[in-house]
Amino acid sequence: MYWKRWPDLARTAFLAALASCLFAGGSPAQLINTPASIAPVAAHYRKFKGTSEDSQDAARAAGKAMYPLRGRPDFQLIVVVDLRDSIATWAPSIVLSRMRANLDDEAIALKPYFLKNGNKSDPRKSSHVIADFSGTICPQLGWTKGSDNLRGILFGADGREIERWDKIEDMTKLQTDVRAAIQSLIDADMAKAAAIAKLQGTKLLQPSSQHPPLLPFTQVPNPD
Repeated sequence: MYWKRWPDLARTAFLAALASCLFAGGSPAQLINTPASIAPVAAHYRKFKGTSEDSQDAARAAGKAMYPLRGRPDFQLIVVVDLRDSIATWAPSIVLSRMRANLDDEAIALKPYFLKNGNKSDPRKSSHVIADFSGTICPQLGWTKGSDNLRGILFGADGREIERWDKIEDMTKLQTDVRAAIQSLIDADMAKAAAIAKLQGTKLLQPSSQHPPLLPFTQVPNPD
């Protein structure tokens, strides 16, 4: 049975993993589900196994589908790499070094999206990846067994599970679903601003810094 709400135990485990892995450029781990944020889309895939190439391709495509949302104050992406029973456990330091290098490269590609979303911070510090070598994290997310599929969970601003994907293949649907969750926050914020403006007898709406408008939809090809 899958949790319908972000459990305290899983939240604690995630934070501990983030703090220990230091994949966010060595900065302190951030709260996974900050108030009024869509967080996280927890993508889960096996890596460094001969049979996982399709999963790696899907993970890269899913990551690119999330690019227009990166840097938003109401969105956070966390990736869990399931390395249970893989050859990665033989040389974890090499695996972690490679993953850090990949995140360094991705931060360069993310910078324009951060700036468009009004975020001038270093994208590298917001790139959260957890390498689960021992199965500490995955089972707490309902993933008791390994899979070569790219799987994910979308949690809402209130910590409740909005959607769960057992196999992410359609990047358009993935982006559409996540954007819809964020748009609901934007709409609620606009409705609140309109109500305040009405009470003040003005038509001028105060723009929200917490829920800015979404960037245009980005088409990302599905992996072959």
